[in-house]
Amino acid sequence: SKTTHTILRPLQHIMKRFFLTILAAAAFLSTAQSQTVAERLKAIRAEVYTRVLNLTPEEAQNFWPIFNEYVDEKESLQKQLRPEGQIDGMSDAEVEDYIKKYFEVRQKEFDLEKELVQKLRKVLPARKIAKLPKAEREFRESLLKRLQELKERRQQRRGRN
Repeated sequence: SKTTHTILRPLQHIMKRFFLTILAAAAFLSTAQSQTVAERLKAIRAEVYTRVLNLTPEEAQNFWPIFNEYVDEKESLQKQLRPEGQIDGMSDAEVEDYIKKYFEVRQKEFDLEKELVQKLRKVLPARKIAKLPKAEREFRESLLKRLQELKERRQQRRGRN
């Protein structure tokens, strides 16, 4: 149906961008042989968030356990959004179920974010909590920049051979 197709197009785009960002980060981070991808992602996230939020050592000590738990729960929710197979290959009923599930998971993510803010209010000033979206944006931009640099280095190496 045309309505379903219209609704799914932006959803597919969002999921594709998210998946490609994670895939790109994994590809970039796999070059750091001494660290796992997850460890490298955590290190980059810690650097960016600590800088953007301007966390004191005491704030960081309280912030990271709360925030890491949030990230783990959010990743678990996002895994539920991965469609089983191609959307174009789904029946109309399966597509309808996927759309329903998409909004249920998005609501759970929103509730999880509200819960995060409530927990952080106990350990951080509101001004720093308000900078969380900026920190996440800068973290993603940092990953994309690092990926671009890696691609350029690989292309330069290929050019020399």
